[in-house]
Amino acid sequence: MGLFGIFSGKKPEDHEERGDECMKKEAFGDARIEFEKALGKIESRFPEKSHLAGRIREKLEHASESLALQHIKNAEVMAGAGDIEEAAELYELALDLTGRKDTRDKIAGAMQGLWKKTIPEPDAGVEKHETEKKSFVASQGEAVSRAPDPEENYDEELFDVLLNALAPETAEAYRQYGDCFERGYTALNRGNFDLAIKELSDALEQNSGSSTLIPLELATAYLHAEQHARAEEILKSFVSRNPAEIRAYQLLCEIYWETGAVSKAEELLKSVPPDIRGLPLMRLLDGETRFQSGDMRGAKAAFKASTDENGPDEIVLRALAKTCEQAGESEEARELYAQIMNYCASCQRAIDPLIKRRFAELSLETGDSSAKLLDLFFSLVQEDPDHRRDYYLYIGRIYEKRGEKKEARRYLGLAGQLG
Repeated sequence: MGLFGIFSGKKPEDHEERGDECMKKEAFGDARIEFEKALGKIESRFPEKSHLAGRIREKLEHASESLALQHIKNAEVMAGAGDIEEAAELYELALDLTGRKDTRDKIAGAMQGLWKKTIPEPDAGVEKHETEKKSFVASQGEAVSRAPDPEENYDEELFDVLLNALAPETAEAYRQYGDCFERGYTALNRGNFDLAIKELSDALEQNSGSSTLIPLELATAYLHAEQHARAEEILKSFVSRNPAEIRAYQLLCEIYWETGAVSKAEELLKSVPPDIRGLPLMRLLDGETRFQSGDMRGAKAAFKASTDENGPDEIVLRALAKTCEQAGESEEARELYAQIMNYCASCQRAIDPLIKRRFAELSLETGDSSAKLLDLFFSLVQEDPDHRRDYYLYIGRIYEKRGEKKEARRYLGLAGQLG
């Protein structure tokens, strides 16, 4: 779980933001998970947010299509290498994800092409080949229903890719946990939480004689499956045996924030051993817990302490800006967003449209109607088209302030058309 990902809060907008971050990194599977969680929260807790639900459904569809195209590309590589079964499996995964007719037709054609490569000689039995073929692909690109197979979610190459993103010592430990763990960890990262829970539980039992990090991944699976009580039980037991493992505190805090049990998070952080209490990540957990409890002054102090002790960090600056906004300190928040933008520019990194948006909106609130601000909103129309209606409204208002009524009517009209 990424560092920024620990701050999930309780709002569907938080999951949407995390999904957007995943899309930027081309982590389409993770993006789908976040968008699905956002929709689930809207349905169960915020049914009045129908406009938000529509927007997130569009993003979910885009993430699914992007993941399908990624599977198709990988399938083509597998087919080129002669691994027909692996290619066919990837095509089936893509078929489950896409709703576009042209993509489904492309997959159907590709799958039929795979089988042409494996047609046996007549003496090998054409009838047998046709039976095998029909069990794999139906007419017009529709996949044949069949019982779930745990092996479908096991992908050794994906497992290696996932491990490459971990610290070397963690990756090496994960390689020692066996096949059940590999299948479970891969399923977890593909969003198949039921299978992940089963396989990781088996892996935990198989490694019961030694101290492992498997409980952390099992708890993560339960957390994504919204089984918070079971995840909490596993993590509390793990912390009692591994009091210096920071990831366990991250996950427990996320559970408590998600369920509104902020007081439990406060008590948990009081029990943290002194030698890790001052670490940057623990400062972040402390600050976010205070934010969730409504203690904006305490949250601000915790985030500032982190920057004072460890230097500026984008994630901390985001959290600090968010806290300032919630506390009504708009000018300070705007300055922090400007600092983040400058920080990204100095590192030659793309600036997150969400940061640019908040800076621009706060600038507009302070009365700014400059050409520079107009240019910023115009750039956001291109970079963040899902919110172009809002940007057209802002552009129209700026033109009104500048006395350019014709342009104001034009962009307010465009906003109305999108509304």
